[in-house]
Amino acid sequence: MRNRAGLEGAATLRVAIEFADSARRSLGITWSAANASAARKKFEYARIFLVALGGEPQRVYLDLVDRRPSASVQLPAELADGEYAIEVDAYGSASWGDGTLDARGRSVAFTIGPGGPG
Repeated sequence: MRNRAGLEGAATLRVAIEFADSARRSLGITWSAANASAARKKFEYARIFLVALGGEPQRVYLDLVDRRPSASVQLPAELADGEYAIEVDAYGSASWGDGTLDARGRSVAFTIGPGGPG
């Protein structure tokens, strides 16, 4: 199976974001199963990334979350104006040793700068 993130065997997550405080660039993130493959999995932890869109996407690590499908993060103050998304990588094992990515999802794009929430 190849999902929209391009990873073999990884299930797909639905990722939602909500700006809690646009002045401080603080946002809430939630994720859930987007397909039957993800719904059958139990995720022990997730890594949260900020993805710069346009050109070659670049991921910036934001947070590590244990045993819950939500997080609150603050975007870096030095973040350049542009289009971004949040990506969530979810893992079924609490051990860093196995390194198996079980699911990935990406939020809708949002704008930082003029016209955007940040």
